[in-house]
Amino acid sequence: MSHLVLQMAQVVGWFLALVVLMSLIEHWAHSRLMHKKPRNFLTKKSPARWKMFDRHAIVHHRQYFKHFHDEAVPHGEDRGIQLNVWEGLVESLPVSAVLAFFSFTGAMLFPVVVCLHHLTWNQIHMEMHKPEGRFFAGWPLFKHLARHHYLHHRYPDKNFNVALPVGDLLFGTMAKPTPDDWRAMEREGIA
Repeated sequence: MSHLVLQMAQVVGWFLALVVLMSLIEHWAHSRLMHKKPRNFLTKKSPARWKMFDRHAIVHHRQYFKHFHDEAVPHGEDRGIQLNVWEGLVESLPVSAVLAFFSFTGAMLFPVVVCLHHLTWNQIHMEMHKPEGRFFAGWPLFKHLARHHYLHHRYPDKNFNVALPVGDLLFGTMAKPTPDDWRAMEREGIA
């Protein structure tokens, strides 16, 4: 019995550590790839890298700068504000390969964490920008994350995490709302 408990504790420990790792990866990708123009010799001419920057920093932030959310759109027209779960799964494989040197459990769990992150991120990000009254829309945790993300749109160099703001906390990129921010968030229904 104690062996099974130890194995379960190991799985839970790895899962929690990988959730934190995913938050750090999200922070890095959002702050470095989505908000910084490609400048180095490897990425300066990469169409995929420019597309990533353009879709996020230019299109997404321009659309949601003045109004944090707008009307829901038909399925398929929301691509610019969702993560691709299949791409995330493929992108998780090199990290899993490195983790395999340390733990088979960690290596197997990382793609699961990435997929759960992307699915969760997509749901909460869509509800933030294209509210449909999803079952979690009134939860205090969702409203906290919505305020956190709202401030990112007000201050694009802050609040890079959407799903779990551990990276923002660790790297000191948390925005502090002003009284004007609080009034604006009240008008948006997220305060």
